[in-house]
Amino acid sequence: MNKVHVIVNPYSARGQTEKKWGSIQSAIKAHFREFKYVFTEKPRQATEIARSLIRDGFDLIIGVGGDGTLNEISNGFFGETSGKTINQDAALGIIPSGTGSDFIRFMKIPREFEKSAAMIKNSKNKKIDIGKITYGGAGAREQYFINVADFGLGAEVIKRIANVQSVQRGALTYYRGLLATLMNYRSKTVTLTVDGQQQLRGEYLIGAIANGRIFGGGMIIAPQAEPNDGFFDLVLIGDMKKLEIIRNTRLLYTGTIAKNPKVVILKARNIKVESQEDVFTEYDGEMGEKLPAEFSIVARALNFRIG
Repeated sequence: MNKVHVIVNPYSARGQTEKKWGSIQSAIKAHFREFKYVFTEKPRQATEIARSLIRDGFDLIIGVGGDGTLNEISNGFFGETSGKTINQDAALGIIPSGTGSDFIRFMKIPREFEKSAAMIKNSKNKKIDIGKITYGGAGAREQYFINVADFGLGAEVIKRIANVQSVQRGALTYYRGLLATLMNYRSKTVTLTVDGQQQLRGEYLIGAIANGRIFGGGMIIAPQAEPNDGFFDLVLIGDMKKLEIIRNTRLLYTGTIAKNPKVVILKARNIKVESQEDVFTEYDGEMGEKLPAEFSIVARALNFRIG
């Protein structure tokens, strides 16, 4: 029997999670006789909580929130400096309650609290890949992501909406941020080394390193990505004019972005990205650091409770 602990982000779903906690708790109780829970109080706290719980012997961590909560908790499955999972048998489950739920949607996790709790209870552990970012420079820092990381335009959008409170964010906020960012944005000259062999250099509007398929509140950036195949889908979108970008946005929402001749999609395990310009990164909707950065797939590193 699993030793279960629930980590709740009360601010997710524009603050509705805290108000609905009674219903969520009842849904969990219907499937787990014994569990403990804790509410997070500040950003990134879920990572430290999860790490501590796993070290204390909890082997099923259930998050309540959106993709941001999922990202924080999944980071907690890894040691601060070792880069290894603390307990290879520990598993992660998620009860969706957030505005940003792109990976959750891709994994077909039901949004009804009782159904998602039932899925966690009745499913076996399934190994999925996770991405690791290593930022260059002095005091290199590592960061894990479960869904999509990117550099260029996507990161600039996240930077623009960073001051918008999480309780007010959603797909519309991201799209408005995209349109506003386009007013002054230009593609960046970037050099990529793929799996230590292939080198690419050019002007790119965006580069997405995808473990999942969906980001930005419903944009299907990597239509063929699989989170358990041991590869990223590297999606490079070449330079476009502003109106051209807006016209092609529909291809992102229909999952047909590969039809555009300016889009290149490659399978890769390791991607090093450099630029002489200031190019920002983001991961799972969170602001990252500037390039250079190295993106590495950690194959089948995380036990996820999905149907």
